[in-house]
Amino acid sequence: MTAWADLTSSLAALQWAQPLALLLLPLAALPLLTARRARPDEAMPAPELLHPDLLGLLQAAPPRSKPRLAPVLRALALLALVLALAQPQRLGAWIAAAPEGRDIVVLLDTSLTMSLRDLTWGGKPASRLAVAQRVFADFARARTGDRFAQVAFGSHAATLLPPTFDARAAGQMAGLLAVGQLGPDTALGDAIALALRQVRQQLSLKPILILYTDGGVSNVGQISPADAVALARHLGVRIYTVEVGTSPDPGHPYTVPAYAGPQPDLRLIAQATGGRFYFAASAGAQQAAVRDIGALNPRLHPPPTRRAVQPLFIWPLLVGAGLWLLASLTEWGIGMGRRR
Repeated sequence: MTAWADLTSSLAALQWAQPLALLLLPLAALPLLTARRARPDEAMPAPELLHPDLLGLLQAAPPRSKPRLAPVLRALALLALVLALAQPQRLGAWIAAAPEGRDIVVLLDTSLTMSLRDLTWGGKPASRLAVAQRVFADFARARTGDRFAQVAFGSHAATLLPPTFDARAAGQMAGLLAVGQLGPDTALGDAIALALRQVRQQLSLKPILILYTDGGVSNVGQISPADAVALARHLGVRIYTVEVGTSPDPGHPYTVPAYAGPQPDLRLIAQATGGRFYFAASAGAQQAAVRDIGALNPRLHPPPTRRAVQPLFIWPLLVGAGLWLLASLTEWGIGMGRRR
């Protein structure tokens, strides 16, 4: 019963890549039909009037008839070749689909306060910006398959790196930033708006923004943080804010002369967009923050749609070629016997 069950399961897993080729199976009967039509000619009755000089031929052994095995072998050969043409194959396990990556835009603050060396890295004092750069580089290398973009901002916002799947290049580009490159102030609203232009809205996985700053109070720029956050919320883009200062953000809106109305701080930005706020007063806290962000935004593993395929056409092909060769050798051996 076990052998029968194994055979049944094997046949159930067998499929044909070109099933229409099976319509050629009737061609396998051609060698048999040809041999049957030629048989009456070989069995013609001997003439009744013979010349006396043919007496020796009458005493000779009768010629051998055309072998009947060769047509059968050719029919089986054609049958095997048609089966090979239909390309039998055995289905295997499901092939896991490649994980679908996210769009991740990192916003790095380069204002003057990011130069404070109140953090450590590798046991040595390091500036706030330097630690943020290294933490992001490690985070990018661990997120193979995601698409990264970088926006730097001070008094102005600028695209440091357009979207790329090269995680190593993303980490290297972040390391090229210097404090004060884009001015001493903070144009946070412009930075968020510019980052939103880097994401693909057609992705099934929602893109995210990761904001590194030490204050979050925007005092310059053409776009207010409130307007930029409203746009992110409309697009469904979550913003994760990581404060690298020495004291946590109070979590209250603020007002500045540059914009009309209250503006959201880092906590309110994350809350309004569905993200999270992290207070990271140390390098370890920054690393814990990005690990948590990564866990909250895993890559999507879509269900498999393809199965492994093991082609089996080589076996009927070899059998068909071998049977055809055997049929030819059989006819050749009979022909040599007739000549003798």
